[in-house]
Amino acid sequence: MILPRLFVRNLLLAACLFATPTMVAAQTYLDEDFQDGDANGWQSDARKGKIGLTTYAGNISLKMTRDAYAIRKLEDISSPRVRISAVFAAEKLEGDDACILEASPDGAQWFEIGRVEDGQDDAVTLHPVTQVLDIESAHLYLGARIKGNASNDTCWVDNISVVGMRRVADLPTSLDPDVLWAGQVAVAPVSMQAFAPPTEPLAPLRSLSGTLRFSASQATGFELLEDAFNYAPTADRLNHLPAIEMGFVHDGTDLIPVQRGPRPSDHPDWEWIIEPGVIWRRVNGHVRASLPFALQERNANCLHNGVLTFEIGPDGQTSDMVYQIGSETCAYLQFNLWGSAPITVDLGPLPDSDATLRAYREEVSRRLPTRPLSELSFRDQLGHSTEVTPEAMTALGYVKNGTHFTAPCPTRFGDYPFCDVLDLPSYSWAKSMIAGVASMRLEKLYPGAMDALISDYVPACRDWKDVTFQHALDMATGYYASDVYDEDEASEGSRQFFIADSHEQKIDLACTLYDRRSAPGETFVYHTTDTYLLGTAITAFLREKTGRAEADIFDDLIRPLWDALGTSPVVRQTRRTYDDVGQVFTGWGLTLHRDDIAKIAAFLHDGGRIKGKPMLDPDMLSDALQKRVRPVGLRAVIDNQRYKNGFWAWNAGLSLGCEADLYVPAMSGYGGLTLALIPNGHTYYYISDGHAFAWARAAKASHGDTPFCEISS
Repeated sequence: MILPRLFVRNLLLAACLFATPTMVAAQTYLDEDFQDGDANGWQSDARKGKIGLTTYAGNISLKMTRDAYAIRKLEDISSPRVRISAVFAAEKLEGDDACILEASPDGAQWFEIGRVEDGQDDAVTLHPVTQVLDIESAHLYLGARIKGNASNDTCWVDNISVVGMRRVADLPTSLDPDVLWAGQVAVAPVSMQAFAPPTEPLAPLRSLSGTLRFSASQATGFELLEDAFNYAPTADRLNHLPAIEMGFVHDGTDLIPVQRGPRPSDHPDWEWIIEPGVIWRRVNGHVRASLPFALQERNANCLHNGVLTFEIGPDGQTSDMVYQIGSETCAYLQFNLWGSAPITVDLGPLPDSDATLRAYREEVSRRLPTRPLSELSFRDQLGHSTEVTPEAMTALGYVKNGTHFTAPCPTRFGDYPFCDVLDLPSYSWAKSMIAGVASMRLEKLYPGAMDALISDYVPACRDWKDVTFQHALDMATGYYASDVYDEDEASEGSRQFFIADSHEQKIDLACTLYDRRSAPGETFVYHTTDTYLLGTAITAFLREKTGRAEADIFDDLIRPLWDALGTSPVVRQTRRTYDDVGQVFTGWGLTLHRDDIAKIAAFLHDGGRIKGKPMLDPDMLSDALQKRVRPVGLRAVIDNQRYKNGFWAWNAGLSLGCEADLYVPAMSGYGGLTLALIPNGHTYYYISDGHAFAWARAAKASHGDTPFCEISS
C-alpha cells in the first residue's frame, strides 16, 4: 500500500477550499461502508441463513450466509446514469453458489450488477463488482444477497456505492469557439473527441515551434469523485494547475515537448508531465494544437490524465488554453477537472529542436507493432468484469509473439485520444522493475554482491548485522511488527515514511520502525521500507566499487538497460527524494507508457538479454520467473503464492487443470496494477485503480491459446 502526502496538510485550510464554488463532490446517492456499526436503511431477511455486521481488523462489513439478502431503496435520484459498485469476499462457495449485487427500478424486476463465484472464495481477497446503469426514474432498489445451499456458504459485502454520472453520448463533441477566443468560461466538460485531431490531420504550412507559458490558475470546474483519505479539506490548491513554461517543436503534425517526464514545480500538490500530441490546420485558417498531459502527485505516484488544446491564428495570435481531466490511476483520489486560461506562445526556433525531433522519431520507430485487442479470439476473457472493474480501468494489453494487442483507454468523457503516450504509474511494479532488475544486474557485474550486509552500507541500520541485500529484496529481513499482510504497510509509521520528503527522514524510519522478530530469510512481510533500504544500500555499494561519488542504482544499473531497449523518456527517470541526496524510491515511482510495459516484459521473457547478450544474473532471473523444478520463494500472504527477487508468483496449476503445481510470475502494484509473465512467452497486464488484482480468467484464456502446463526450465 502506498500512501501520499496530501492527508497531512493543515486542516485550517478547509474554509478557504470550500469557499470555492467550483469544487463540488459528485452526486453520491449511497456510500455504505458500515463503519458506523449499523445497517440502518437496509431491509434484510436471513431466510435459512444468517445476516449481520461483522468486524475484522477494524473493518466492519455485512456478512451473509446460505441464502440471506438485504435490500435498500434510494430516493430522489436526479442523474441520468449511475455507477453502482461494491466489494465482496467469499468463503466455501461451491457449484453455482454466488455473492450477488443487483438493482431494480421497482423492487420486482432485478438486474444483476455483478457476482463472485466458486474459485473467488479464499475469504481474503476483495472482489469488486460494478456496473453503470441508465436511470429512468427518481428511485432505485439495491440488493445484496448470497445464493447458497449450506450454512457455511458465506459472503461479506462492503463499500457499496451509487454515484451519479454523465452520459458520454450527451457531451458536446466540439469546443465552443468563444471558450477559445472570447474568454468565455468553460462551464461543463466536453467529450474527449473535442480534443482529438481529425482522422487525417493537415500539417501547418509554416514552422510553429516555440515556447508556451501558462501562469498557475484555478480550474473552472472540479468534481470530487473519490477522496478516501479526506484530502479535500486539507489541500488548498487541489483544483489549481501549476504554472509551466514549455518549449515545443513540430514535425509535420506531431507536436513534441522539448522536456519530457515529470517537471518539478512549486505547487504543493501537483507536477506536470506533458506528452507529444498533434498540431493541424483548420479550415478557418487557424492551427489547432492538442497535447496530452498528466498531473502527478508531488512525492507520490498518482497520475491524473488530461488533454489541453489551444489555437494559433494566421497573425500569430494565441487563443486561451482549454484543458480537461477525466481519468486517473489513483485509488484514493479521483476527480473531474476542466477549465480555460490565458496563455502566451512565443514562436521561433529553439536551440535543441533538432535533437528533440531525432529522439522522438527514434522513440516512435522503436515501438512494438500494435493491433487491436479485439483481434484476439479470447479478448472477452481479458480485463473481465469479474476480475477488474471496467470503470476503474486505465490501460489493458496483451503481448504475443512480438505484437502488442491493446485496448482503448477509457475516461469518464470518452476514450482518451492519445493512448500511446498515456502516462501510467508503476507503484510497486518498481519493486520488480527497479529493485529486482537492478539486483540481478548488480549480481551479474559483481558476483556475490547480494550477500553483502545492509548494515555495512546503510549506517542508520547499524543493528541489522546479519541482514543481506538478498533478504531486503525478498522482504524477509526479520524486522517487522506484524506478519499479517498489510498491517505494517498500512501503519502510521509507514505513512510517515511515504510522506517524508528527505532521504534522512525516510532512511531513519526504514531502519527503526520495526524490531527484530525472526531470523532473516524466514518470514515474508510486505514492506516498501525494505525495498527503499535496498536501493540505498546498492547505491552505496556502487560508489564503493566504482569510486564514483555520483554512482546510482537507477542511473548505473537501470537506465542503460532502458536506453538499449528503446523505452520512452518518461520511464528513463524515476521519483527521488526532494533533498540534495535525491535517493531513488526504488519500490515505487516510475512513470510508464504502455509500450514500455511491453518492452520490459519482453526483455525478462528473453532471459534479460539485449542483442543476445545476457545483462542479468541468470540464476536470480530464473528464480524470479519460477523456472525451477520446484517453486522458489517464501510463502506470500496465501499458500499458493510466493515472492522472490521482487516478483510475485501464483500457483495456476490447479486452476488450469495441470497435473502439477505451476507458478506464474507476476508484478503487482497498489490500487489495481497486474502484469503476468505467462510461461508461454505471452504477457498480460492491466492498470486500474479499483483494488482488483485477479487474472485467473486471463491465464486460462492464454493457456487455451498456447498451452503451457508442460513448459519448464
